[in-house]
Amino acid sequence: MKQAEGALARLAGLDVLARLIPALGAALAVGLIGVPLTMLVYAALRGPSDFLPFEDGAHYTLDNLRGLIADPALVTRILPDTLVFVAGTVALTTTIAFALAWLTERTDLPGRNIWFTLIVAPLLVPVPVIAIAWIMLFGPNAGWANQFLRALGGLTGEGPLNVFSMSGLIACQSIVSAPFVFIQISAALRGMSPLLEEAAAMAGASALTTFRRITLPVLTPGLLAPIILVTLVTFEQFELPLIIGLPAKANIFAFRIYTELNPASGLPNYGAACAISLPFLALGVFSLLLYNRATRRAERFVTVTGKASAQRRLALGRWRIPALLLLCAYVAIAALLPLLTLIWTSLFGYAPPGGVSMSAANPLPYRNFLGDPTVWRALGNTLMVATLSALLVTALGGLIAWIVARSSLPGRRALDILSFMSLGVPAVIAGLAVMVLYLSLPIGIYGTIWILVIAYSYRLATTTRLAKSGLMQIHRELEEAADMSGARWLATQLRILIPLLAPTLGSAFLVAFIIALREFTIPFILYSSENLVLPVLIWQLFQNGEPARSAALGVLMIAAILPGIFALRLLLTRRKA
Repeated sequence: MKQAEGALARLAGLDVLARLIPALGAALAVGLIGVPLTMLVYAALRGPSDFLPFEDGAHYTLDNLRGLIADPALVTRILPDTLVFVAGTVALTTTIAFALAWLTERTDLPGRNIWFTLIVAPLLVPVPVIAIAWIMLFGPNAGWANQFLRALGGLTGEGPLNVFSMSGLIACQSIVSAPFVFIQISAALRGMSPLLEEAAAMAGASALTTFRRITLPVLTPGLLAPIILVTLVTFEQFELPLIIGLPAKANIFAFRIYTELNPASGLPNYGAACAISLPFLALGVFSLLLYNRATRRAERFVTVTGKASAQRRLALGRWRIPALLLLCAYVAIAALLPLLTLIWTSLFGYAPPGGVSMSAANPLPYRNFLGDPTVWRALGNTLMVATLSALLVTALGGLIAWIVARSSLPGRRALDILSFMSLGVPAVIAGLAVMVLYLSLPIGIYGTIWILVIAYSYRLATTTRLAKSGLMQIHRELEEAADMSGARWLATQLRILIPLLAPTLGSAFLVAFIIALREFTIPFILYSSENLVLPVLIWQLFQNGEPARSAALGVLMIAAILPGIFALRLLLTRRKA
């Protein structure tokens, strides 16, 4: 009772904007996340399967949950395959991302900004497009890399590489996910003060002891957040499990959702798909509790205080060449080879290199795009939706993080859980929920880019986690000093907290922007001729038997967006140079 009265007293002491802005942000977050979450639970409890959840003939039932529990494949195939897939992907992804982030942020690696851009580049390509490139490269029979290796070693039969395997699926998913985790770990490393490490070194501690006793504990929030996020994101992946995992006979959990929504005959079984999605919510809540427990004593992770500190970088010395070779190998596998494959396919079709004369190149797809209004409309829509949704998600995620980490507003813990549970709502269910809602409301935004902005913006967990980790590294003494000097709440946020959080918020915007660029499921569900975006157009061209045009559009998409990513990177590192 006394705690509640104290919270209300502190709330009453805030100025009007300090109460109004967080309240409006919380209400907007509840609206963005609550609708798909409510639809998820609602549809899971509706049946029978031959009725849509919102049709008049549907009724409440537990059959969907009973069917999930009674399915023997759940224990014998789905759970084992899913656990192997997720555990292998998370372990490999985190290892790759941390190594890359450490090299680019904490060492004197030459050309760090260029390497950052090259590492992030694969995130610009929609997953189906890059998966097709890897199949053309590493397919066991006709893969170009396998043909080259067999000819080089005098081998016969299949392989020696096989993308259609569990190890191939894990490797492909890790390469796709590594840039996503790399951005988040880079933000944590960029905001970490080196003073504690330097003090340990001056005290005679070895590099390994310093890393184990100082660096890792300080980085705990910055590492836990991306690990938890990549675990949840991997659980709900279905693009690579569909394209690569299905031929490999890998029965992944999220693929089961896709099959329920795309049956061989009859209507999609939304109830069963939503029932399968419910474990994502349980996993999200459990992960959030684990994260909060690990980071409960936030003062342990403070690395930004009122004392100034210059960022110093570790000299690589004789390890510079191995580091550069490691980066070259990763960039070649993750970006360069798939990009070259796309460029080749755009000019020569599926014909493998070696048997085609360069004079046979056909740049017609590129020439056609210049005068194609559909392509320009899709490009404009893609950039507009990605920018607006990323701005909304970053601002709202940062505000929610402040509410949870700094304020005493009632209901902040419930808001924290709700924002994190947005990861448990698969994109197909979120798209369906938004479609049903705005078809029934007389607002008139269905079929426009604005419905895509709203639909994309339900994913607040990423920016909330990043911003919360950043706030844990900023001591309260800075805000307290501003308050004692008479500064109002909004001035404190604009002049102190937001500038200190700028690298973290910039990384959050970058993550949200890239996720929106490559989003396929939601715009596919909400597709209209007016809100067509590039990933959907690329898929349409490929499905219509036009691989050259599809590959050419993928190349143009990368070329149009890559300079913006590089410019943003320069902006984020300008203060830390």
